[in-house]
Parts: sequence; C-alpha cells; structure tokens
Amino acid sequence: MRREGDDSGPPRDPGRDPGGGHSEPVPPPRSGISFRQVLIAILAVILIAFAIANFNSVKVNFLLFDTRARMVTVIVVAAGLGFVIGYFVGRPGRLQRKYLKQRDDDRD
Repeated sequence: MRREGDDSGPPRDPGRDPGGGHSEPVPPPRSGISFRQVLIAILAVILIAFAIANFNSVKVNFLLFDTRARMVTVIVVAAGLGFVIGYFVGRPGRLQRKYLKQRDDDRD
C-alpha cells in the first residue's frame, strides 16, 4: 500500500487508474465513430420520421372524458406506460432480490 510521500514503485496517474495501481491499464481513447454512435443516429432518424408521419390529431377516449392529441404523443405515452408497467411486473420481489444477492455473494 502506498503512502503519501512514498516514491517507491512506478508513478501512477490517479485520473487514469482508479484502482490505485491494482487495476488493468486503461486503453487510450479511440478516435472515429463507433458502432453504438451509428446505431443511435439511425434510431434517431427513424424516430424523427415516425413522429413526422404520425403528426395528425386523433380523438382519445379516457374513462371519464374525451380529448384530442397528436397520434405520436399517444403512441409515445402508451409505450412509456407499457415500459413502466413491464419494469415493475418483471422486477424480482424483495425476497427474491435478497436471495439473488446472497447467492452472488456466496459465489465470490
């Protein structure tokens, strides 16, 4: 363990080595466009085209009232609600999370 003022061993760069000299070296940043950036750009273009194609106003019937909204808004809100409901339904319960955490700790 290095102490302040201890000059033994190779110098380390704390900004590049968060493990205090015990982690793997950090590779230099790559230049250019990554696959992930290309995928995000393609999805953004598809989303914008979808929004433009579904910009017309539609009648929306709720339980107690009716209103008008843009179709793209209705679709995005419905997808968001579906995501939230799916997240909470598919999420393990408290006891199951505790069991899974204990099982993972036992493996280490």
